[in-house]
Amino acid sequence: MNRTDSYTWHWLGALSFALLCSSPSLAQNQTDEADLPRLEKAECPTEALTALGANCHTFHAPENWETPNGNTVALPVAVLAPQSGAEQAVENDTPPVFFFPGGPGYSSLDNRDYLEQLQKDIGNRTLVTMDHRGFTHAEPALECPEYAAVSPYHNILHTPAITASLEPMHRLGIITAEVEACYRKLIEEGVDVSQYNSHSVSRDVDEIRQLLGFEHIDAFGSSTGSGTVASFIQYHPESIRAAIFGWPWFNHLRNRPPVDELYTAKQTFTDTLALCAAEDEACREMLPNWMQAFDRARRMLDARPYVSHVATPYGSTETLYFDGAAFIDTLYLMLAADYAELPSLVAGIEAGDYSRLETFFRLEDYDHEPEAPAYALGYFLAHVCNDMGSNRPSRDDSIAAVQREPAVLGFEPPWLCAWWGEDGNVPVEHNDPPVSETPALAIHGQMDPCCGTRWSQHLQLTMPNLQYVEMQALGHNPVNECRSTMIQAFLDDPHSPVDSSCREEIEREPWVIAPPAVAEEHGS
Repeated sequence: MNRTDSYTWHWLGALSFALLCSSPSLAQNQTDEADLPRLEKAECPTEALTALGANCHTFHAPENWETPNGNTVALPVAVLAPQSGAEQAVENDTPPVFFFPGGPGYSSLDNRDYLEQLQKDIGNRTLVTMDHRGFTHAEPALECPEYAAVSPYHNILHTPAITASLEPMHRLGIITAEVEACYRKLIEEGVDVSQYNSHSVSRDVDEIRQLLGFEHIDAFGSSTGSGTVASFIQYHPESIRAAIFGWPWFNHLRNRPPVDELYTAKQTFTDTLALCAAEDEACREMLPNWMQAFDRARRMLDARPYVSHVATPYGSTETLYFDGAAFIDTLYLMLAADYAELPSLVAGIEAGDYSRLETFFRLEDYDHEPEAPAYALGYFLAHVCNDMGSNRPSRDDSIAAVQREPAVLGFEPPWLCAWWGEDGNVPVEHNDPPVSETPALAIHGQMDPCCGTRWSQHLQLTMPNLQYVEMQALGHNPVNECRSTMIQAFLDDPHSPVDSSCREEIEREPWVIAPPAVAEEHGS
């Protein structure tokens, strides 16, 4: 759930990179704490990076770039040379690819498969990856593990924000209490919470670029990391040659009123039913009024929720309530897995047949004490809320949104930023659409309700050299050969149209046509 002239990598930058890879960094000798920013050679923070032969460093910088004598941050930085060696990259004047992780707050440094996929995507190029400020392997790490138990984003299937009761205001209180507690915890730890945002991260990355000796970079963002790439383009346009927006979620669009985002996701669900009706006559017969089918199924669940009693590890049971909001929120996360069965699912619910719902709501996967692995959840909240700047909602705004549409409780949570303690320290223009001639390629999954092509259509208005591709049948973070082929072709020549003919190499699954087991009449 992406966001010129061709530049070359200056030979002095290449030489600096070679020195960093072959001998201890000159920055190692800079031990004065006042000498910021600086880059020091370091042990790799994860086994995955060590196994891949990464050259690892620690980046030291002010927490607040405007107050250099205050708190500091330390970030792990890893440089992975191309498989054929750094020398070839130097010879070809190939810029490195800086990876901007998403989440926000997801650290990929422990995940070898993830890192190898990135290397495959970019081909014979240097990969620079890192944990941004506040991430798990950074110092300070903005940890709020208690938030995982209620987060609608990380525990979207069974979060108390959706399943604890049928009363939205009760559910609202459960999650906002943890948001307030997380903010208080970070403040008590001495963290200047306002500094954890895409503006500060962009400055960090540009300083790292300079310290590694690169004149320009190519940037590759994943999900919300694509939003950070857009910010990097906005604030450091002279430092970037080309950008890849992977399944992008751009800040200035993500921060819209949450009801807007919910209705956009619902359109993706209806479009999926439209595909089925257009391609399969049996589907049209099962759902003759397919355009209304999703809302009818939701109303049915609101009138008669699906209730489940699940066992806890302590021998007791918990009652979970799944109404129309739970239906929307589960499908929001699981569409890529469930799209072929969606027509039969909504037809069954409308007819009163709930036989598929235990599987749909993944009750076998219920976790009484969920965790969000590799996530620094305090950073997640800081990033989401701080990047809004002064556009944060008030509590009245958010309460009104939940009263109008309870399902927003389960979505990416700009609405909960009303309970976050302060605005982020970002420029007033931070959420303006980025205006740039930078060439960019955005990749979307067809079955990705959060981050579809509408993001790129909007961004093209101010980034005319953006081209985008929708990958058939795939969801968020689509992985296939086509993705890697297109990324490499784009990086070879960012100003030429990418051959996207492979975008349909993954066939859609056959539609599951299963008329309801129970036929009941229900009014509109």
